[in-house]
Amino acid sequence: MTKQFDVIVIGAGPAGLLAARQAGTAGCSVALLERKTDIARLDRMCGQTLVSLNDYYFDELIQYNPAGKRISFLSGGLSFPYSGPVKHLYAWNVFSPDGSRLAFGLPEENRTKGVHAAVGLAYDKQILFQDLLDEVQQAGVDVFAGIDVDEVEQTADGVQVSGSGKVFNGRYAVAADGTNSRIARLLGCNASRELYSYLLCKGWYMSNVRFPDSDILISSICYEGPAPGYMFIFPRPYDGQATVAFLALDPRVDLDDVADYFMSHNPFFAPWFSQAEKLQQLASAQYVYSPIEAPLHGRVLLAGDTGACQELENSGAMISGWKAGNAVAAAVKEEGGGIQQRALEEYVCWWKSVYLDACSHEDYIMNFAMPYVLDTAEDFNFLCSLVKEPLPPCWNPYAAIKHLGGLMQQVMPAIQQQRPEMMAKLARMASPMSEILASTTEACTPVREFD
Repeated sequence: MTKQFDVIVIGAGPAGLLAARQAGTAGCSVALLERKTDIARLDRMCGQTLVSLNDYYFDELIQYNPAGKRISFLSGGLSFPYSGPVKHLYAWNVFSPDGSRLAFGLPEENRTKGVHAAVGLAYDKQILFQDLLDEVQQAGVDVFAGIDVDEVEQTADGVQVSGSGKVFNGRYAVAADGTNSRIARLLGCNASRELYSYLLCKGWYMSNVRFPDSDILISSICYEGPAPGYMFIFPRPYDGQATVAFLALDPRVDLDDVADYFMSHNPFFAPWFSQAEKLQQLASAQYVYSPIEAPLHGRVLLAGDTGACQELENSGAMISGWKAGNAVAAAVKEEGGGIQQRALEEYVCWWKSVYLDACSHEDYIMNFAMPYVLDTAEDFNFLCSLVKEPLPPCWNPYAAIKHLGGLMQQVMPAIQQQRPEMMAKLARMASPMSEILASTTEACTPVREFD
């Protein structure tokens, strides 16, 4: 006879692990299903940072406690252990192809203010996975690795989840299976979403990359291919190491060419890599959709990146998974005790007010779409050359675009005088993202299956 669970959590990333931990800690019987056979293994590209340490992110302030080795979200009370190393990051610098800098903060200034001025935190995600998995198991959760879920059926009073020849029955389910969510597709959630592009990524853990500061985040743009390519450098919490990622939204872009451009041919960046050593390669492929507006489908609650535009970032996935776990645990109690049901609807209201309404997904995508607006290296070089003062310290994709909008107002007279042809391009920032990315969206059709 199939065991009946109170809650089934599908996916064991940050969102799924925290959802399972919360529901298990509350006393629910929980099954955690994960496709990987080794849950703690990181097998896809990730910057492994917590964003926005110096600002509210989804209504939460994040703090790392070095003495207690815990990560805490101070507004709602989420806290969990992290036993690995960390590195505080003090600025985000965007470089144009010629090396002109658009600085979201200056590290030399922020360091003097101490860790509370850090914009982000680098950590080791594999250690985080193991620490959270230990907590999940201590909470009494039944963990099932190697389960590739291929069917979700809603019944009158529960959910039946099937995969890898096994069947799991629960009263509620949390879908936390990431940006390429199969569960969202099985439930029909993607039918009303707008596909913008893919986010294709390839890169390496590297040592001996000689970038300007070891405690800042760096990004840049490549205009050499059929569509823009990108480089991101994320410091790792290990001396002399960084994650270097090369990205594109368009499948016509060869990521090897993008990597070669930055590491071998661009006169500003190539010297950074002259002594670099590649330690481990990682890659990922993700959809970039408009977000799911209703994260509750019958008895299935969507959490983390499952319903997001591209992703909620690690910080957002943690917040969402924690809230989803609390919501389904409360729903179990409501149903069992004949209490008026409100917990799931409160999660839906949080999703709508904090994520959909307060955090525009088009603002998020604009962090990648800017080179589709300023579509030549000369344009972007010129814009960055006009910036004489740093923007506010930031590693928050939603806040960064607002800071950039303020910058545009300051430099507009100079653009009008010196490069008036750029004005029409900048006006496109107000266009719908579907128009800005139209050529890349067409290149991403028909949709590939990434899962």
